[in-house]
Amino acid sequence: MTTGQDLRSLRESQGVSLVTLSREIRISKGHLSRVERGERPVTPALVLAYRRILGVSVAATSGNENAPFSAGTVDSVKRRELLSSIAAASVGAAALEPLARLLDGLPGSSPSSVGLSEVKAVESATQLYMDMDLAGHSATATAMARGVLSWSVSLLDRKMSSTTRERLFPAVGLLADRLGWATYDSGASERAIQLLTFALDSSAQGADRDLRAHVMLDLSTVVTDMGRPSDGVEILRMALGDERISSAEQANLHAVAARHCATAGQHEAGLRHIVRAEEALSRNSKAIAPDWARRITVSAGHHDSALGIALFALGEDERARERLTAAVRKLDTGRTRTGLRCLTRLAVLDIRAGAYDQGEVKALQAAAKATDIQSTRVSADLRMVIDTARRHGMPDLAAELTTVLRKDQGTDPEAVTSPAGESLPDDRRTQAPRL
Repeated sequence: MTTGQDLRSLRESQGVSLVTLSREIRISKGHLSRVERGERPVTPALVLAYRRILGVSVAATSGNENAPFSAGTVDSVKRRELLSSIAAASVGAAALEPLARLLDGLPGSSPSSVGLSEVKAVESATQLYMDMDLAGHSATATAMARGVLSWSVSLLDRKMSSTTRERLFPAVGLLADRLGWATYDSGASERAIQLLTFALDSSAQGADRDLRAHVMLDLSTVVTDMGRPSDGVEILRMALGDERISSAEQANLHAVAARHCATAGQHEAGLRHIVRAEEALSRNSKAIAPDWARRITVSAGHHDSALGIALFALGEDERARERLTAAVRKLDTGRTRTGLRCLTRLAVLDIRAGAYDQGEVKALQAAAKATDIQSTRVSADLRMVIDTARRHGMPDLAAELTTVLRKDQGTDPEAVTSPAGESLPDDRRTQAPRL
């Protein structure tokens, strides 16, 4: 009978650690340790596992060392190994196969042909993702979206009717756009551009011109925030050249164009886009908006937030305050990050105007709400409030916000730059072509 001490002596004689052995035979270190101390029984399967890994004989498996196993013996060993693994798992002691490796072997291939049921699955998953992401649960939502997008992309080259194709490609494009935007907000701008470019290509193959324009808007924002406002302007030019987009999306495009102009130091051009955005809003009709737009572009408070942020960037403080206040009042509770971006700017406006107590209240409200939000934009906005507090003689508020930012966002506050076009030194403003 082989004892636990026998197994331990054999392992140590071969210079193999318990950690290494545990990993190789897929049984936890704690369980093996208890076996070697005599606190757990030595099973034939475990003896065989030691022999296989250590490459030497163990008493319970010795005999005719060179004799081949019969089929029945191999099956018996496999059965005992399975039962041993199950027994270890039942007490939480199994060292299981890494989940990624297990998932690789699961069936999940796409169908040979695609119908409306697959399209509806993509659309439903995208709606769920959007709800989770807009509410601020970006990490969980992104993990889910990656898997859905991978499967969705595999459908694109399958057999399908023209009707199915016209609906599938925009659905995949919307999912890729939302995932690309979340990727940008995590700080991975180059990868975001790749995802958004794919989203643009997919959405362009459908009939939803607003979606195509919105993806281009997202692309322009990423490019501008990377320090290339002239390229961002050029992207918006292409989007605004499509007369088929709705007035709601036109207003959105002009509001973002105004913000890009602020980044480029083109104040008058930015104000012209504000006028065009407001004109487009006067023609806006929500009745014809697609479902995704109802969640974003034509959702309550969205245009107020877009215009408020643009006016803030342009230095139009009073007009910005009016729009941002309306946005905070109207925005749905699911628009967490957008609400935070408005609230931080209102805090800055209060502090600039000398309403220090009101500004401090808003700043601390924003910091509290940002606790569980992982967003480079929100982090940059908080940094902007910190800079404003310091410049206006509020060191205690600046210190408190710095502590919150470091603790809750996991970032170095000094390394977080201000949002593009806002409170930037003159030498960082880059000229862009006039729109």
